[in-house]
Amino acid sequence: MAIDEFQKQKVIKLLSEFCNTRVPDRVKDKIKLDFEIIGNNVTLFERRKAYFDETKWSEMKIAQFRYDSDKEKWSLYWLRHIGKWHIYDEIDPATDIQVLIDEVKKDPLCVFWG
Repeated sequence: MAIDEFQKQKVIKLLSEFCNTRVPDRVKDKIKLDFEIIGNNVTLFERRKAYFDETKWSEMKIAQFRYDSDKEKWSLYWLRHIGKWHIYDEIDPATDIQVLIDEVKKDPLCVFWG
C-alpha cells in the first residue's frame, strides 16, 4: 500500500522545509535539494549545475526514506558507491520521519553528505 495522504502531506511539508533551508542563499542558483515520492519510497537528492555546461544539471541521490504501512514506521537508507541502497542501521525505524531527517542533517557517519 502506498503512503497515505496524511503521511504524504507531512513528508512534503517537512522535506520542503529541509530542502529550502539547507542550501545557503548565495548558492541556490547553483545547488538545489529536492525529493521525489514513488510508492512508499521518498528519495532526497541534490542537483548541481554541471561544471562545463551550466545549462545542464547533474543529480546525486542523498538518502531514501521508506515507509512500512503495516508497521507505520519509516526506515532510512543510504546509497553505496556501487549504486545500491543500504539500510542505515545507526537509528531504528521511526513513526516520525522528522527523526530520520534530523539524522540525515547531522550525518554522524558521513554517508549522506560525505
